[in-house]
Amino acid sequence: MAAVAPPQPQSSGGKEETLWHGTPSWLLLLGKIIRAVIVAIVLPLIYYFGRDFLAQYYGIVWSIIAIAILWQIVEVFIALTRIKTTIYTITTQRVILERGITTKSVEDIDLRYIDDTQFSQSLIQRMLGIGNVTIISSDKVAPNYVLRGIPDPRAIREMIRTNAYQVSQRQLFTRAT
Repeated sequence: MAAVAPPQPQSSGGKEETLWHGTPSWLLLLGKIIRAVIVAIVLPLIYYFGRDFLAQYYGIVWSIIAIAILWQIVEVFIALTRIKTTIYTITTQRVILERGITTKSVEDIDLRYIDDTQFSQSLIQRMLGIGNVTIISSDKVAPNYVLRGIPDPRAIREMIRTNAYQVSQRQLFTRAT
């Protein structure tokens, strides 16, 4: 009779452990911040150089300029709040997305249901060192799941991919990505 090797215990002993925890990078706000600065500089300059023509509309023009600048500041603040209230967690068993400013929602994908992972970076994102990781799963509620603006997306993708294969006990093929 042939000896059967005992099953190898998981390194975590079956207990869920956090592998990575983070939020989208604030660098996602760079475009909004630049636009706000441009609006705050350009609109007063337009008024200054066109003041002879716009002098009769002094109150209205400054009100419009103030509203436009305030709108840009509010837009940056809301986007920053969204980033800070979005939390990504990758554990040895699942990927969790928690988000919400006034109300919280928590979604998770069991690593066993992850079919594929992808990462993408635009030219600007590559220069800033951030990117998006897309998780494609057989989950009915959230078949596509995007972790936006995370640092080192390639490493995060590989972490998810490796652990998904370990949890599902599928064959892991390693290749340079």
